[in-house]
Parts: sequence; structure tokens; C-alpha cells
Amino acid sequence: MSKPQIYWNERAETMSRDELSAVQLAGLQKTVRHVWENNAFYREKLRAAGAEPGAVRSLDDLRRLPFLTKDDFRDSYPLKMLCVPRGALREMHMSSGSTGMPIVMAYTGNDLDQWAECMARCYAMAGLTAGDTVQITPTFGLFNGGFGMYHGARKAGLFVLP
Repeated sequence: MSKPQIYWNERAETMSRDELSAVQLAGLQKTVRHVWENNAFYREKLRAAGAEPGAVRSLDDLRRLPFLTKDDFRDSYPLKMLCVPRGALREMHMSSGSTGMPIVMAYTGNDLDQWAECMARCYAMAGLTAGDTVQITPTFGLFNGGFGMYHGARKAGLFVLP
């Protein structure tokens, strides 16, 4: 009898706290630098908070980063918060807009790969393995939910019932 799969990405899911902190810090610094260099909206938010790229030296600096509000998203509708060229986008989804203007989320291929990885991990944690059947009940309109589950199920090799 084979050992059940409990990890999707064992290396990423079992690293030490120090390794995880190093990965998180590198990702935070990369993200702050990227948005600073590629979008005036974020650059102004970061500048006002004193969180320029060189100022983010530890995970404790996370508390210095500015919060974004739904109004920020609404005021930036549809793509004023974009940090990549429009041609780099592969999908776009949005909220229902039930409390006002819909909130747009645009995704690059890398974003979709990361989303699929995250959801594949969720499926593995739930005990599903390649070939198992999963029914995706959230809708497949512009709403995000169903598509994240779908991308993850495909990555995990699951049989999908949308």
C-alpha cells in the first residue's frame, strides 16, 4: 500500500520558520520594488507611508505598508492599479459589485500559476489526489471563486465537474 499524499509541494509546505521568513521577506521586497517601479498609484501610497523599496528590510516593516480600501479599487477602476503591460494579462475577473462598483482583478499567467498552486495545495490537504473527482459549485461568471478552484483542480490532475 502506498503512502497517502499529504503535501502538494512538500518542500514549500515543510520549510523551517527561518526559511519561510526569508522567502516571505524576499517576496515582500520584490513586490514593493515592483509596484514602486511600475505604478504611480502604489508609488505615492508607499512614499506617503515611508515604505520606499529600500526601507523594507524586515518582515516587521510589513506594518508600515499602506492598506488599500475598496474605495481605492473603485477609484482605480478598471486597470489603474495594473503593474504590468496590458498585453501580459491572461484573465480578468471582478466582484459582484453588490456594494457599489465592481472590483476588477486582472491576472497574468504567473498569477494564474500561483493561484493554481495554492488551490492544488488545498485539494491535497483535503486528501484529493490525481484522478479524484471534484465538483466546483461557485459560478464561472466574472466572479473569482469558481475559476481559482478550477485552475487548482486542473493542476492537481483532478476530474472536474464544473
